[in-house]
Amino acid sequence: MEASRNAGQTNCIAVAECEARAALERILADSQFHATERHRKLLRYVVDEFFAGRSGQVKAYTIAIDVFGRPASFDPATDPIVRVEASRLRAALAQYYEALGERAELRIELPKGNYVPQFVISGEPLRGVLESTTPVAEAAAEQPIELAIAPAVLARKWRPLAGFAALGTGVAVMAGAFYVSIADHLPWQPVFSAKPTIVVDVPTRQGADDDVQKKAGDYLVHALSQFSAVRTLAPVSPAGVDVASITGWVSSAPPVKLQGSKEYRLSIAYSTDERRHEVSWQVIDVQSNEALRSGSSKVALDSGDAQEIQEKLLSRLALSLAGEEGVIVSLEAARQLVTPSIGFGCVLQADVALARIDPEGLVSAHGCLEKSVAYQAADADVLASLAMVLVATGEASAAPTVAERALKLADKAVALAPQSSQSYVAQMQARFAAGDREAAFISGRRAAALNPLDDAIPARLGLLLFVSGAYSQGVNLARVADAGSEYLHHDAALTLALEDYRSGRYREALRRARELANPADMAVNLLRVAAAGQLGLTREATSALDGLRLNETRASQSYDTELVARGYAPDLIALLDDGLAKAGFAQQ
Repeated sequence: MEASRNAGQTNCIAVAECEARAALERILADSQFHATERHRKLLRYVVDEFFAGRSGQVKAYTIAIDVFGRPASFDPATDPIVRVEASRLRAALAQYYEALGERAELRIELPKGNYVPQFVISGEPLRGVLESTTPVAEAAAEQPIELAIAPAVLARKWRPLAGFAALGTGVAVMAGAFYVSIADHLPWQPVFSAKPTIVVDVPTRQGADDDVQKKAGDYLVHALSQFSAVRTLAPVSPAGVDVASITGWVSSAPPVKLQGSKEYRLSIAYSTDERRHEVSWQVIDVQSNEALRSGSSKVALDSGDAQEIQEKLLSRLALSLAGEEGVIVSLEAARQLVTPSIGFGCVLQADVALARIDPEGLVSAHGCLEKSVAYQAADADVLASLAMVLVATGEASAAPTVAERALKLADKAVALAPQSSQSYVAQMQARFAAGDREAAFISGRRAAALNPLDDAIPARLGLLLFVSGAYSQGVNLARVADAGSEYLHHDAALTLALEDYRSGRYREALRRARELANPADMAVNLLRVAAAGQLGLTREATSALDGLRLNETRASQSYDTELVARGYAPDLIALLDDGLAKAGFAQQ
């Protein structure tokens, strides 16, 4: 800016810029700031552009070109790399300042929705700092800066208003008390959600059929109760039956739906004859009485015990309702998109992002879960989900402090919900990321014991065992997951693909990798490149390589380093490197 336009405020702005740049250098040099080289470059870039007066011109396109080295043909509408990395930078800054606490005299923040940094002292904008857009900055430069007035002048100016200030303080205290008294009823309070409730409804029948119905209903309640994603209520006792006189148990009150919990009624009809068992079901919205989903399954009585067949049929139904891709979970995830909430809504958001390996979705879920923890620090589902997200984003592998936090979150989830398989899955992943593999496998086996019906548990445990070198155990668990589910879980499919590659079945490995294709899935993309390299498929290898380079998230480290961080055994990494070399891939 020109000197004439800065008259009377040069010293103030110069000091502000010096302070801001000093704060920038401190954070970049601090080992507690757990950010990649890409994030550091982005932070320095937005600060430099800010003090050069060009913040209004900083867009996703300019960042992609200037910071990330993208070509001029870059299209932010199809490549979200800038938004993803900016979100990760915001998370890294928030984590850093949270750990630093009150020692952070000057904070650098990057508000959502733009790439203009803010400099904050004790929660207030730094004096003399330019506004976020160039026109506003220029308008502000033409006005006298109030904070540049000498302290003595300010004191004389405000002294006549001291009495009003005291009165204002009293009013503020009363207003604060009033706010606290009504805060829970204000419309801008965060909306909390709890896990959905399933009420199992088993219509009565006459004679032997009624006994079959009752047994089916009892086992279905048992099967559903093993899944952490739902809260299951048993069928209501028939009218005219004195439960207390039979069991000695007296209910203090009728079942009450959890606050924020969506209630579904699951109506089932179970029938048998000399040839087959059949179960028909219907999921009903209790509030609207709308039938949301329905279906039926049959199993022939060609062989096997009738009770075993019944349990197998109902176990599959429970998985199809309450599993990761289940009907109830899918309905709740869709409801979260329409009416966002924190609490279990964030858990659902994280589950979707984890299943899709969606980096941007994981960043969003991370923020949602952090907000939930701030309001509800003792929600086991939220704590377990947050631990899993920290592991999935790679933050736990990159930073020991994050790994320690993920483990603490998972341990607390286990303590709060010791019968929840999901808590132990989170503990397994957090322990593995922290390098404690044997303890991780113990947690995984505990999760499988708590819910033997969930195919996702052996799939996840099997992948961790396989990549760490326990190949036969990993493959066996992947096949268990394959046998117990209609759709093969991602981790089980990746385990089987890696085993095909390790055994020299490159075409089969490539076929599986194609089926798992996801631009954000580094492990699958590396496997696809390596398998194509082994087969001499130059065009396929080149295509996979381009996708891999386009979506890389850690430009400062090699893929070998990334695989080591993920716990891959050295001999497995060497086999992959051989295929990558044949594909013409040069390590960074």
